[in-house]
Amino acid sequence: MRRLESIQTPYNDVDVWENWDGSIDFNVIGATHATWHPTRLMTGHAWDAITAAVLLHPGEHNHLLMLGLGGGTVLRQLRQFLPDISITAVEIDSEMIGLARRHMELDRLNVEVIEADAFDFLEHNLNRYDVVVDDLYRCGDRDVERPAAVNEAMLSGHARQLVPGGSLVMNFVVGRGHHLLHRGARKAFLTRFPSVRAVRPPHSHNEVLIGTTSDLPLKGSGALRPFSAHFIDENDQKYWKELRNLKLR
Repeated sequence: MRRLESIQTPYNDVDVWENWDGSIDFNVIGATHATWHPTRLMTGHAWDAITAAVLLHPGEHNHLLMLGLGGGTVLRQLRQFLPDISITAVEIDSEMIGLARRHMELDRLNVEVIEADAFDFLEHNLNRYDVVVDDLYRCGDRDVERPAAVNEAMLSGHARQLVPGGSLVMNFVVGRGHHLLHRGARKAFLTRFPSVRAVRPPHSHNEVLIGTTSDLPLKGSGALRPFSAHFIDENDQKYWKELRNLKLR
C-alpha cells in the first residue's frame, strides 16, 4: 500500500491509499469512505447494497439525487446499470470533491455535482427525483456519524423531493454504537412508507433501507439476479449474488 495524500477539512480527515492491485481507497477514521478499482465495480460492502436498493425502485429511473458524494463509488456502479439516468450529487466538502476528481475519475461519470450542505439544499430545492439516496456520514470523535437524527420528520422532508411514486434509499452503519439510530430509522421507515425493504452486503456492518411512496411494492429478491449478467469479473458476480434483499413491509 502507498499513501498518495492526506487532507484535513472541517468535515473529514481523509487518507488516500493506493493498493497493490491499483485500487484506491479514501480512509476516514479507519473506515473506507470510498473505493475505486481500475476494472472491478463491486466491493462486497455498503456501496453495492445502495446500488441494489436503487434498482428495487418499482418505477422509472430518470432522475436521481445523491446526498453525500464521497468518492462516487455508488454512482460509478449505477452508471453500469442505468447509463441514461440523470444524477445530481450534493457534497458539502469541496476537498472531497477534489479528491474524487483526482483519484476516482468523477468527471467521467456525467454527474451534476453541487457543493452545498445537504439540508440547506433540500430546503430550497425545487426539482423532483424518482429516487433520493441519503448516504450522509461525517467524522465524529471516534467513529463516523450521521449529521442528524433519522426520524419521521426527516423522512418526510426527503420524501418531498420525490416525484409521485418515488423511493428513498438510506445507508446505515449497524455496528457497535449505531444500533439505537438504526432501530429508530427502521421504525420511521415502516411508519412513513407503505413498502419497505432492507439490503445487506456480505462484508460490512451496514444495512440500506428503501421505502417507496408508490402504490406498487418494491421489487423482490429475484429482481436483482438478472443484473449479474452485467459483470465479466467473477468477484463482481460473487459480491452481487451475496447481497441479501429483505422484505420489511
